[in-house]
Amino acid sequence: MQPYDIVLSGLGGQGVMTIAQVLAAAGSREGIPVRYFEGTGMTQRGGGVFSFVRLGEAYSPRIPAGKADAIISLEISEVANVLHYLKAQGQIWTNSERIHGYYTKLRPELYPSQEKLEAMVKSKTDRLHIIPANHLAEASGSVQAVNMVMMGAFLGGVSLLQNDSVTSSIEEINPKFAPSNLDAFWKGYWFVKKEKAA
Repeated sequence: MQPYDIVLSGLGGQGVMTIAQVLAAAGSREGIPVRYFEGTGMTQRGGGVFSFVRLGEAYSPRIPAGKADAIISLEISEVANVLHYLKAQGQIWTNSERIHGYYTKLRPELYPSQEKLEAMVKSKTDRLHIIPANHLAEASGSVQAVNMVMMGAFLGGVSLLQNDSVTSSIEEINPKFAPSNLDAFWKGYWFVKKEKAA
C-alpha cells in the first residue's frame, strides 16, 4: 500500500493511545509495515495529547510537519495543536464536542471560537469532517467510547484497513470493553457510510 500517515489528538483520558494501538495492530495483521509513536502531552490532567501512526514504509515513527494524510481529533479545538502536521488538502476528522481541557478550564477565554477554528482549518484544507461522536458513543452505551466512534467514522470514510483486522484488534487490546467498543466503532462507521450514500 501507499504509505499513509495519521496524527491522533485529543485530551488526556479520551483514549488517543488506544486508537494508535488498534490501528497499529490492525496494520500488522495485514502485513503492513507500521511505526507508531504512542504520544506526548498531559495524559493524566486533561491536557492536550497526540500520537502518530504511520502505515507503510517510514524511516521514523514521528511524522514530519506538513506530511500527515489525516488528523483524527477527539476534541475539536485540539485540531489547532496538530494542524501543522497536516499536508495541504489532507483530511481532518473531528468530534463535534467542545470540551475544556486543563488550561481552558482555568482560563475559558483561551478556548478558540468555532469561527476561528474553522478559519484556521480552511487555511490548510477544505476536507473537514465533523462527527457527533459523543452522541453516538452514548447511543452505544459507553460515553467513554468516543475514540472508537471516531476511528469507525474515519475508516468508514477512508478505505485504509480491512474491518476484520480492526475489529479483531479492538477485541484483543481491551477484551473487557470489547462489546461496547465494537458497538461504538460500528456506529461511527455506519454514520459516515450513510452520509456518503445520501
